[in-house]
Amino acid sequence: MKTKQKRKKWWIWLIVAFYIYLIFKNSFAIANVSEKASYKVTYMFAYHLNHFGLAVDNFSLFHHYIRKLAHFSEFAGLGFLVTIAIHICPLFQSRCLNLLIFLLGVPAMDEGLQYFVDGRSCEVFDMLIDGSGFLFGGLCAYILVLILKDLFIKKDENT
Repeated sequence: MKTKQKRKKWWIWLIVAFYIYLIFKNSFAIANVSEKASYKVTYMFAYHLNHFGLAVDNFSLFHHYIRKLAHFSEFAGLGFLVTIAIHICPLFQSRCLNLLIFLLGVPAMDEGLQYFVDGRSCEVFDMLIDGSGFLFGGLCAYILVLILKDLFIKKDENT
């Protein structure tokens, strides 16, 4: 019975795979395309900050931080999805192994791909940012799972 239930829940890993595809797609963008996209986001943030009276003095530095924040955010989303997927239908018996494969493997492959893209580079610091984003997203998902479990367990006890 358990294997039938597990087979029904494999769809969550399709979502994870699609999300990883989107991350890798971003990594395959050549430098000027990637930079152009991040400049758009940076200008948007600067505009909104300026609207609230917060001027960006050093646009280049601000752009650098926006790019690093993009790394962190992208992998926070992955960490969130992978943690939920592991909770629903782990790939391996060891949940720790499931987590480590994605925590170490995807950032390393992401930066490795960038090494081969025109104008891009493989940065160890970016891998650390990716990993910390992954852990943050995973922690958020884990807390959410604990809260939801607590709510549903209390609901079952009250009925």
